[in-house]
Amino acid sequence: MFNTLKRVFSLFSYSPLNQIEISRKNLIANYKYLRSINKNIKIAPVLKSNAYGHGILEVAKILDQVRAPFYCVDSIYEAYELLKIEVKTPILIMGYIDPENLKVKKLPFSYSVFDLKMLSHLANYQPDCRIHLFIDTGMNREGVALEQLSIYLDQIKKLPQIKFEGLMSHLASAELMESVQNLRQIKNFNIAKDLVKKYNLHPKWFHLFASKGILQNRFTKLKNLTNMARVGMAIFGIDPLGVNENLKPVVKLKSKIVQIKRVGKGELVGYSGTFKAKKDMILGILPLGYNDGVDRRLSNRGSVKVASVVCPIIGIVSMNITTIDITNVLNPKIGDEVVVFSNTPSDPNSLENAAKICKTIPYEILVHLAPSTKRVVV
Repeated sequence: MFNTLKRVFSLFSYSPLNQIEISRKNLIANYKYLRSINKNIKIAPVLKSNAYGHGILEVAKILDQVRAPFYCVDSIYEAYELLKIEVKTPILIMGYIDPENLKVKKLPFSYSVFDLKMLSHLANYQPDCRIHLFIDTGMNREGVALEQLSIYLDQIKKLPQIKFEGLMSHLASAELMESVQNLRQIKNFNIAKDLVKKYNLHPKWFHLFASKGILQNRFTKLKNLTNMARVGMAIFGIDPLGVNENLKPVVKLKSKIVQIKRVGKGELVGYSGTFKAKKDMILGILPLGYNDGVDRRLSNRGSVKVASVVCPIIGIVSMNITTIDITNVLNPKIGDEVVVFSNTPSDPNSLENAAKICKTIPYEILVHLAPSTKRVVV
């Protein structure tokens, strides 16, 4: 009976109107390219925030084959999600964890630490765990201040049940490698490394750089500074510096036309009538809006593609509906595929260009892609 029901459901499988495509080929190619920039620096993919909107489970399954040193996540929730699908890659939790969540059971994670109480909780509830000490080298966000580092190292020496696995920090302006702030942060990271050595502690990993830092490719001056980089956006093919053609965007958001209508010259479209037709037009209605990641700032400014034709977004983007001008599309039909966000950087509807229209960064557009939208690996 169960097998019969399975066959029935497979015949009538759910076909979503909106879909996010994840390019396996581009994801793997990006990782290999980043790894080739400096063979002495290992690349740890950052999968926080649902893998920057791409889909943490889908991305983790693909990248499990590259044997990265870690998957970097922000929360224990994200770490659990990866644990449930039995990834082989070690997991580093970079964000703060409520100590109560450490009492439940023994966990196989590594932890970023910047709080003395957390050190104590990890020793008590997660014996033999691995930690990465997060140093504030001058960004003045999270992290252990340099003047307090010796206190932490003294504590680590007293806690043999904790394995000191890594020393880490984060650059505030990695795109400006020669800036005063960056040079100060690099100097402070070296000071922290020297102090760790004086304590006769020998963590395996040293990591300071993210996407911008690794893409600068200026490590000849910084020999032996780090041996790992935590890379997010570049893994997904978005160049934060805007100059690298080796990176290939991984994600494409697609939808379908669900209604076609004609409007006459002078008619208004959408909430508040912000668009007024200057001529007779054919409109296409799409079943997605700002709930699904189509930024409201794209209203009357962004575009999509239908059959390779650029179609402007007209009127205000609604929560679940976006209206487009399909006047120039030949014989449009209900059900026609629409590329909302393209994975070709030069397209007017690419993520990079959408971000420019919205006067924001691609990160923000990506992380707002709804988790409920079906992800398909292609």
